[in-house]
Amino acid sequence: MYFYLSKILAPFLNPVNFLLYSLIFFYLINLKLKKKFINFLVRFFIIILLLLSFFPIGKKGISYLERDYFSQSPIVEVDNILILAGSEDIPATIITKKLNLGGSSERLIAGVKLALENPNSIIYFLGGDGQLVKSKLDEADVAQIFFKDVGFDLSRVKFINNTRNTIENLLAFKKLNITNKSNILITSAFHMKRSMLITKKINIDVIPYAVDFNGTLNTKFSILNFIQRFNIISNLATFNKFFKEILGIVAFKIFY
Repeated sequence: MYFYLSKILAPFLNPVNFLLYSLIFFYLINLKLKKKFINFLVRFFIIILLLLSFFPIGKKGISYLERDYFSQSPIVEVDNILILAGSEDIPATIITKKLNLGGSSERLIAGVKLALENPNSIIYFLGGDGQLVKSKLDEADVAQIFFKDVGFDLSRVKFINNTRNTIENLLAFKKLNITNKSNILITSAFHMKRSMLITKKINIDVIPYAVDFNGTLNTKFSILNFIQRFNIISNLATFNKFFKEILGIVAFKIFY
């Protein structure tokens, strides 16, 4: 039930979508009723949208999620390398019949790097298909294309693809009952806080290995750099990503 609700409600829980829906709704109501309170709500939603559009609020939020993982704890020995799915572009891979990855492809790259540095280690790729309507391929299929393309030994990779989200990914690994091993967990830095909450809850001992940092900000502010990098769409998208992750953390604490 949790999985289906999260997918069905996703468009409405997206904060930018919600603000736009609300703005349009109350604007249309205001055309007919002309109430001061409704007019105030219209102005309020416009101001919030402008703030999110013109200021890197989402980037600050992402930086908050990532800050515990800016420095990597020492890794002495690696037995198992757990890679959470999420960088695989399934539709583009199906259409082009070529490997297509999204912005978090560092997860796969870092996994190969650690595996090459630790020749006795095993990669566990965790992820199947989180879509409500399944595709011909899943995330594990796309990841397998990646490993083949870079010439990595597939006998060192185990694919767990009967899962749909992070909780199911990590629970599936726990069911393998692998003990007394050094486990490294690779995922995007903004997603690591939630992932570590889950591993602690289900008693999997892992060392976090965060990649794909999105929230790093220069400590010295420059108005010229701010103008050069100014991007309304990016600001809104980053806030959506931050809000979705916070919502995921809250939902996990409530339902689990």
